[in-house]
Amino acid sequence: MNQGVPACSARFGLIGSGLHSNRCGLFPRLRRRCRLPLDTISTEGGPVGSAPVRDLTRAERTFGRYYPLLRLLARLPGRHFLRNLAFTVLPFRARFLLTVQFRHFFQHPGLDRHFVFFCGPFLGRHLPWIFNSSVWQRYPSEVAFYLLLAGYRKEALPLFRRLRWDGERPIAELALQGTGVVGDGYSMDMLTQIHFLDWQHVAEGSPAMRTFVRMMLEHRNFQYEERAFRGRVEFDHVPRDVSAEQFIPYFFRDREVIVRLMQELGLVDSTGVLRKLDESGQYWESLPSYLPDRTVCLDIYLFYAYRELLLRTYHNGEGDKVPVVYSRGLDTQRRLRRQLPRPSAELKRVLDGVGVELGDVRLLSPDWSALIGHNGHLNVHLMMRSMGWWKGQPVLLAYKDRIANKPFLSLFSDICPTLTLGENVSAGVWHELASLTPFLGDSHQAFQFEDGRTMYWNDAGAMALQQWEREGRGFPLRDIYDARIQADDRTELLYQSLRRKWGLAPGDWFVCLHMRDAEARGETLGTGESIRSATIGNYLDTVRYVTQQGGWVIRMGGRKAPPLPDMPRVIDYARSEDQVAEMDIHLMRRARMFIGTTSGFAYVATSFGIPTAMVNALSSVGLLWSKDTRFSLKPVHTREGRMLSLSDVTSETWRWTFPTYETVKAAGLTVGESSADEILETTREVLDLSSGAPVIPPVDDAWEKCVNIQGFFGNSRPSRYFLDKYAASLLDRS
Repeated sequence: MNQGVPACSARFGLIGSGLHSNRCGLFPRLRRRCRLPLDTISTEGGPVGSAPVRDLTRAERTFGRYYPLLRLLARLPGRHFLRNLAFTVLPFRARFLLTVQFRHFFQHPGLDRHFVFFCGPFLGRHLPWIFNSSVWQRYPSEVAFYLLLAGYRKEALPLFRRLRWDGERPIAELALQGTGVVGDGYSMDMLTQIHFLDWQHVAEGSPAMRTFVRMMLEHRNFQYEERAFRGRVEFDHVPRDVSAEQFIPYFFRDREVIVRLMQELGLVDSTGVLRKLDESGQYWESLPSYLPDRTVCLDIYLFYAYRELLLRTYHNGEGDKVPVVYSRGLDTQRRLRRQLPRPSAELKRVLDGVGVELGDVRLLSPDWSALIGHNGHLNVHLMMRSMGWWKGQPVLLAYKDRIANKPFLSLFSDICPTLTLGENVSAGVWHELASLTPFLGDSHQAFQFEDGRTMYWNDAGAMALQQWEREGRGFPLRDIYDARIQADDRTELLYQSLRRKWGLAPGDWFVCLHMRDAEARGETLGTGESIRSATIGNYLDTVRYVTQQGGWVIRMGGRKAPPLPDMPRVIDYARSEDQVAEMDIHLMRRARMFIGTTSGFAYVATSFGIPTAMVNALSSVGLLWSKDTRFSLKPVHTREGRMLSLSDVTSETWRWTFPTYETVKAAGLTVGESSADEILETTREVLDLSSGAPVIPPVDDAWEKCVNIQGFFGNSRPSRYFLDKYAASLLDRS
């Protein structure tokens, strides 16, 4: 027990217990033993002395005047012997009730070790009594706490939704300590329960649960399964890139989930992985049969499993499976939407404030705001809605420390309500909405049309951009941005001061240059998605050409980008002290043209309608490139030395080999970089286009007949030089 007892007026239930101040002499020794100062004794009418009155504890309210006596007994020198004796002679049910009630009323761990020693070994045989008695209904938090303490995690799951999260140290938070809520085999079971929680208390009282939700939103809720799979790769020699029909039984730990996934995806375990695992004694997890709403909980588990498979299939070179994986995931979500929980009063108030009903919400996760390229995707996603491609009301969740560019994201505020944690919404409402991801979440990986056609999201986005520009709908983000600059010119004034500082004359024009480099993204060159990166050398002729034409080159990017060589009329803005988020966007808006590649920053140019030269381009999925874009692809060759054609790079056979260095290598391909002349001539064509009176004619539409996926390159065209140089290879359809 705590030895230091605070001096406060109601410490021992002297208020409202019938123990008036004129009776304080009844327990003088007790008062001295319990260190209750005389000047803090309170009467029913108010305090005597200067100490403040506090609220009574649960135990003080329950035991009243006998509470000091109980405190005294708890402090006796022989208390440990008495506890051991009591737990030795009492039957199990009495021991269980004593421990639960002691924890409930006193909120003290004094009997926890006794429970583990005297009750823990016998819990299994008494579970029917526990769940059929009134104990768990009266004390759900305490029962769950002791079940978890004794290692009965599955059995505690039905009580999880009833845990108490109020108070300075809520028992629910104590119960989760040591259970590995983030990253162990219990986490997926718990994830099926979080939509039941009272997030107004949970978000304030449980750092562990806030982290748990963040891990889910960042697609890191299968950490335990990932570690187990890495173990199979390392010790059982399972290939890391096994196909989906083997990955599913090797990766997931719930046999019922595995069987459902295989059946719904039409996959066959032809190599007998499940049989081998069963024969080796594999332990399978399972949601308890007595779990309330078990069908809903299983669907939530399946939703996250399909979401995991979306990422896995894309990055493993199996993107052809994306449509069926996403279709089955949407089927699961449709079932869940019919069981959508009622919103809390606070959540309903927030949604009413933005004119949205919970059932109409299309929830956009922080994925859409975390990278600037994803902001560009959001722009096209909202274009889709404007054209009637999907229905519902978008609501974006954002972490204020995971927003790629706040000024750019803010442009969406009038067309997509954005709830930023810690800024314009309470933690309770934010996490309550996040917990409804399986019911309301909109995928960033795939898209389904009203007629049931399903494809990778970028493929649909490229088609949408084609239709949008064909219908002449303009550039909504550019219009919003220009209106804001007109209303508040502080960014423009900063821009003008930087021009003077850098040496630009009033009439000087400039282009923005962005090269995707592994260093700026924290990648290791030669691994993963650094396959899309490029080196500086082949750009230098283009930089000189621009400056010789009277322009300037402003290099964009992250502060870790490798430095440019010193060159006249070149500003290495990416590495300069002048870099600020507002100027990242404003420079693009004021640029004559943009030289970019298949990286997220290119979509700022697309959103603003800036003429663009896309070089060193490589993508497995559709590209959101506007009509004033000309491109030059990275050359891709087979091991026999044949250059892949436009038909090849947009085929289901080859395009899914491009996401990473590893998938490219596995396919026997080599990827080069755009040559100096290709970058120069593509830039020259776009610079000519940006003049308003172009001399270089664009290529005709014949090349599009070689593209297998409608709208794969958006509204863009290959640069004339690039297409002419490789015509024999690019236009080959054999």
